[in-house]
Amino acid sequence: MPEPDPRRARLAELRQQLEALGLQVNAAPVGSPERDRLAEKFGNVLAGVLALAEELEG
Repeated sequence: MPEPDPRRARLAELRQQLEALGLQVNAAPVGSPERDRLAEKFGNVLAGVLALAEELEG
């Protein structure tokens, strides 16, 4: 039986991070530096999720 692909576990981790970051972004005041920082981090994690998901599908 082949070992599970570690990329799938990483994708699950990134998706959990994305969910948590989304909640943090929504909780931060609009226009605040904190919200901007969190939104940028959200974008970076989202890019990672999309790239890894595409890699796994291809």
